[in-house]
This record gives sequence, structure tokens and C-alpha cells, in this order.
Amino acid sequence: MAGAAVLSAFTYLPILARDTLGADEFYITLIVSAYAVAAFTSSYIFGRAGDIYGRRIVLRVGLFLSMLSFGLLMIPMSLELLFLARVLNGFCIGMYPGALAAYAFESNMKMGRFASFGALGWGAGTVVAGYAAGFNIYWAFLVSAAFFVVAFGSAFTLPKIQVKSIRVPLFPVETFKRNYPVYLAVYIRHSSAFAVWVFWPLFLLDLGGDLFIIGLIQATNAIAQVIFMIGLTDRFDCSKLITVGLGASAATFAWISMATTVWDLFPSQVLLGFAWACLYVGSLKYVTERNVERSTASGLLQSSLSIAGVVGPIYAGILFALWASYIPIILFAALMSVVALIIFYFSNRGTECSIEGFQSIEILQN
Repeated sequence: MAGAAVLSAFTYLPILARDTLGADEFYITLIVSAYAVAAFTSSYIFGRAGDIYGRRIVLRVGLFLSMLSFGLLMIPMSLELLFLARVLNGFCIGMYPGALAAYAFESNMKMGRFASFGALGWGAGTVVAGYAAGFNIYWAFLVSAAFFVVAFGSAFTLPKIQVKSIRVPLFPVETFKRNYPVYLAVYIRHSSAFAVWVFWPLFLLDLGGDLFIIGLIQATNAIAQVIFMIGLTDRFDCSKLITVGLGASAATFAWISMATTVWDLFPSQVLLGFAWACLYVGSLKYVTERNVERSTASGLLQSSLSIAGVVGPIYAGILFALWASYIPIILFAALMSVVALIIFYFSNRGTECSIEGFQSIEILQN
């Protein structure tokens, strides 16, 4: 439900900003960057809080505040108020992912299956929101807030898990050092990918899509993620998954750059779903299997994604200013995915991903 809520709003917000409120591409990048800065800050703070105060309380507070802040998007507003609302959105949605991932791992849930529910939400959310947006663009945000209501209610059904409070330093340097190969690779790949996603709905519109077709394209990606996350990712070592995910990302963006109509993009979304399934699940396995302070480590992973969301719009703004086209931005994402693959391969050589390989760390930290 949370995944459905977030992507429902994210997909249709650039369209609201440009076509309803009159924003230009530069202002859209500012809105997206501010959202990501806020998410980065709260991911860091509340990932650590999940280890200290408990997973469920952080999860519930984060979902409750997200429900309230995303409800603001239903109110017709100026560009300035939209900017402030997205900052609040970003801060609130950064609160709960680290605690949620840690809770799932400690409930003995496989990370591929856990991630697949988020992907399923992304697909369902964009289709429902796309249908609603066909009547009125603000209805997409009503759908988003409604998903958060369900997510918040479901958080009260989670049983308590006995996990000891963990003392985590304010600046968890050791956690970062232990996991930096995946943080760095994810940051490099996702920052360039985020440059594409900033203008993605506008790119689809310009290729001939409508609001409902945009939802279907997003759903194709999400359905592919669910299939690969459930059927494939839990069978492989996290390092192999990350390596394959980065390589497949490069191939996907190269493919997207050659599209001439919106229909050309449907097959590429299957490959994108495969790429993200491997990269995201591999990254989740990497940080949950190698760390006792799982909420902190997962929060730092989320922070890597969020800071990529800050830098990505900057890349997009610079490239669009130099070449008034979306294609250079897409090709840049393909190139940076290759760079991320090379960096991860060499920085992670000789590193053990299995839980057994890090039992000594857990004993020492306990």
C-alpha cells in the first residue's frame, strides 16, 4: 500500500506541475530535488531510530505522517505551496522504509518476496491513479492518500518481534564502511536513472501516451518486478544479483533511447523490471545479511537512493539545458550504469555476502 501511494503521486506530479500549474522543466527539477533531500535526511535519522526505539513505532509514525502530508496534494495550490508540500512528503516517506525492511528480515521473510509486494503496489497504484487522473489530475493524489490510509491501518496488525535495542552511533561509520560497495554503486546508477525519471511522464506524453497509458507502462514494469522478485532473486547470492542488475540497467536505458512511439517502451519495461528486481533485492540482501543494525543499514541504503534523487534532477537540468532533448539524459543513465557496475565489481571482490560469513560480526556487536 505504501509503494502504491508513493508512486501514484510521483508519476503524476510532474504533469500537475507543468500542465496545470505552469512550471517549466527547471522548476520541476527543483521540486524533485527538494523532495529527495528531505527523504535523505529522514532516512538517515529514522533508520537509526528503528534500531534504538523499535521497528513498529517508527513504521507507524512514518506511515501516519505520510498519510497526512500526501493528503495535502489534493488541495489545489500554487507552485510555491506544491514545493513545500513535496518537502513534507519526502521527509515523511523517508521515515519508515529502513524499519520496514529490518522488520521483514527479522520475521524470516525472504527479501525477494518482501520487495515484490512493493513492486506490486507500484504497478497497482499507477494504474488506479492513472484511471482516476483521467477524470481530474487531483484524483490521482486522492488515490495516493487512500493507499496510505490502508497502509497505516495495516501497520497495527504487525505482531511484536523480540529484538534487543541496539546502540548505534550518531554517525555509523563502521556500518557505512562495511556496505559502501553497494551504497556507492546504487547511488551512481540511481542518480543517473533518476535524471530520466524526473521527466519520464513528460517523455511518455510527448511520445503519444495519455495518462492511462502512462499508468499501464508503469504497471508493466511493476508486474515484471513482481515476477522476477518472487521467482528468481531469492535463489542467488546478493553480489551476483547486484552485478546483473547494473548490467541490465545499462541495456534498458540504451533500449529506451531508441523508442520512437510510446508502444516501443512496453518491452523495455520488462527488462527494466528484471534489472531493478536484481539490483534492489540484491542490495536489500546485502545490507540485511551483513549487519545486526539492519534498520540503520537499510536506512542508509534508502538514503543512497534519496541522495541520488537529489543529484539526478541536477543532471537532468544540466543535460536538458545543453541539449533540449530527453535522449542525452537517457544515454547518460546507460553510461553511468556501466560505471557503477565496474566500481561495484572491483570494490566488492573477495567480499562474502552470506549470513554465515558475518556471524562473527553479529557475535561481536551483540
